This record gives sequence, C-alpha cells and structure tokens, in this order.
Amino acid sequence: MKRNRSNLDVDPSFGLSEAEIKKGTDGYTDWHWGYEPRRVVDVEDDDIPAKHLIQCGRLIRMHIRAPRDGNSGHPRRRTDAMIEFSHSVKGSHIAYDPDHQHERLYLIIPPSQRRTFKKHFWTNNPMPAHDLNELAAIAGGKHGRKTDYPHIQCKPLGILTAVVYNTAKKGDSPEYGSSHYIHHVGELSRYYPFLCVDAKGRLWLAGGNYTSPNPGITD
Repeated sequence: MKRNRSNLDVDPSFGLSEAEIKKGTDGYTDWHWGYEPRRVVDVEDDDIPAKHLIQCGRLIRMHIRAPRDGNSGHPRRRTDAMIEFSHSVKGSHIAYDPDHQHERLYLIIPPSQRRTFKKHFWTNNPMPAHDLNELAAIAGGKHGRKTDYPHIQCKPLGILTAVVYNTAKKGDSPEYGSSHYIHHVGELSRYYPFLCVDAKGRLWLAGGNYTSPNPGITD
C-alpha cells in the first residue's frame, strides 16, 4: 500500500530526493508503530556524521551513574543521578541513525540548554577532556569497536543507565496521544555508554552495546 506523504512538511532547501524522503518516512512510521512523520527538520550540526536521523522522541530525562571519587557517603555515589529536560524548552530530542550498522543514538539539544550544560558540565567539570573515540573505546561494546565518531574533545559525566523520552506510537492511550518510554541501557550486556559533554555544551553518547530496532532502544 502506498503511503500518503502529501502532508509532510519538507523544506525544499534540504534537497532531499523522493527516495530519501520515502526511506525516512518509512523508517519513522515503522519505529512509531504506524504513525507517520509530520515534518523534516535540519538539526544544523555539521559534527553529527549521520546524513539522516529518525527521531525517537522528546527527551524527558537521562539516568547516569557518576564516577566514584572516594566519597562513598555522597548520595549521588549511591544512586543514579538524573538530567531532566524542561517541557517548556522546545527542541530536546533523541534520534537514531538508520544507516549506521548499530543504529547509533544522538542527542539533539537546543542552544539555551547547551549553554546551561556548558556551564555546569564542561566549565565546572574537573574531569579531563578526551577524544570522543577514546571514550567510546573505554566504554566498549559494539559502539566502542570502531573509531567512527567525530574527533571532538569531551568530558564524561558518567555512564548512561537509562533514558526516558516521550513520543506517540500506535497503541498509546487515546486520552493523551503519547507516552513516556523508558529504556534501560546495558542491562543485558553490561556495556554502558558514557554520557559526555563537549565545549559547546552538546551531549554525546560514547560506546555501549545498544541498537535501535522498531520495538525500541535495545541493549
């Protein structure tokens, strides 16, 4: 059955071919269990190596386990810390690269939040900076075996243990139209990606063993 794409908002300046639009539309629709995309946007970040990304959903929060520093009494050393994304700030998304062998995840953060992350997680972070590929290799897993990340200096915030995002998938409650989805990372393989920040305040995932098939992010 041919899908109707007449309502898809695509900026002509993107220069996408009909085949590229179809591939992206089909990928989004399959990932969202039947819901078709409404628009195509430019993430405006030349450092992301993916040509196209498919949005998983709006970021709600990320759970990270901060590295131990000998102060075991600190509550953030006993439990996971959380980074929460305000609903009032638009444009925080998690997306995956459908062309990557392991369907790599990317975090799309608006400028206002990047400024906050730069201050708190880069400027005030005493951890030394490392090449993103080096951090991925330390984390290990499928995403740590290839040096195919951009060569960007990043500081690790800790290991990612779970991510929560909001999106609409067929089967969600008709009352709300969308649901929160939580995916635990590394629960099977024990390969946890580092959550990292660069000097511009952008967040990156380095390493890990996850993939992003249609049922959702899977370790």
